Amino acid sequence: MKKWMTLLLAAAILLGLAACGAGAPEDDAPSESGLHFAAATSVYENEYKADDGTLLLSEHYELPRLELRTADGTLYTAAENLTANTASSGAAAAQVMAQSVFNNEMDSVLAGLKAEAGQMAAEAKKLYASDGGDSLFALGGHWASELTVGSVYQTGGGLVSVRAEGYTYYGGSHPNGSTRAWNFDLTTGGFLTADDLAEQNGAYSDYPFRRAIYWGMLDEIEAKGLAEGYFDDYDSYLWDFSSFAAINFTADGLTVTFDPYIIAPYAAGAQIFEIPYEKFFYTLDRHTQALFDMPQEKIVEADYHVTQSMWTWFHMTTPPIDESMPSIEDENGYTYYHFGIKGVDTMEQLRALLEEHVTGEVVDEWLAYSPDRFKEVDGRLYVLSADRGGDDSYGSQSLSVDLERGVLTQTVERLDYTDDGYVPNGEEVFEYPFTLVDGHAVFSAFPCPY
Repeated sequence: MKKWMTLLLAAAILLGLAACGAGAPEDDAPSESGLHFAAATSVYENEYKADDGTLLLSEHYELPRLELRTADGTLYTAAENLTANTASSGAAAAQVMAQSVFNNEMDSVLAGLKAEAGQMAAEAKKLYASDGGDSLFALGGHWASELTVGSVYQTGGGLVSVRAEGYTYYGGSHPNGSTRAWNFDLTTGGFLTADDLAEQNGAYSDYPFRRAIYWGMLDEIEAKGLAEGYFDDYDSYLWDFSSFAAINFTADGLTVTFDPYIIAPYAAGAQIFEIPYEKFFYTLDRHTQALFDMPQEKIVEADYHVTQSMWTWFHMTTPPIDESMPSIEDENGYTYYHFGIKGVDTMEQLRALLEEHVTGEVVDEWLAYSPDRFKEVDGRLYVLSADRGGDDSYGSQSLSVDLERGVLTQTVERLDYTDDGYVPNGEEVFEYPFTLVDGHAVFSAFPCPY
């Protein structure tokens, strides 16, 4: 038996839904085209049987689909509705293209699942024919291949994140489970992978997405005492999680799932880590940040972290460098390296980049503090390698944002060194005034204490 049907996971999961709310629309504002995306799931079922009718293998696959619907919930079909002379045709065409990219990928996934099941069904048929009536099949059992949608998370900013659980049993002592996940940017019509996210911000921060997720997982492992049950080389898989784990977003953060046998034995099951947004949101670029329905206070905190990284370029660390380009020496014999941020090749472009985060007066202060840190030669920007350690008398910090006053407050623990090591000795408070420009903080003072 074969059937193909579409089930609506939700009546209409609008782009205007609040990502962290209870799942009800806060604002029914239509898109430019008057259309909105709705997430649905398609179900495919099939059975393979022997010539005598004995069931050998069953298939059940749920795959996410994107639908386009009008404001009143009517299903939108491009072939019937999209015309070149309507005012909204450009916006609608972009939405139709995004829908097509997503659904075509799901069609490819389904084709792969069906092909694998077909091969296994042929094996099952051979096995059944060769072992007579003593097989699992003759006793009423059968092999199975399944995929079930576990969660669909959609934000008002334009992100759809889907998690699906796979199950296969092809004989043997136990079935096998697997996790698949898809993260899709509705605004660009492209999928977001862990590698994409890892590459976005490495130029701006010495603590990019990959490292933030890695340390988030290590923190959870330490807090729960999980390491003893893992394989000896589990750490390398954590660092390379983009190759070995599935990632999906939820209202609370990022879920990282390692299937059985990757970092732990089968008996331990899948190893699932929940990384809250506060640990990695600031490592995302501004376009990706906009996909999430994040409170303004959290966006300002993320802006602080990015700006703090830029502050280190002048006060603590070597700015990003491009080691693939040749270095130069100045008249004093100091080696300068090619600046590593694409599109920033002059001091003027560097200033423009910095002024997205701090005022011109702060930029002047930073440049005056390290006047020899950057050098422009023949239309290329070079930086001097220079690092120093941090101030060990400062410990943990906390941040709070007052939007009404336009101030981010940083409270830092002070430490004293004793014969027993560093011990807490009070707190110190620093204020970072800011104004919001296009939803992001531009700081007019940056009294970073480190």
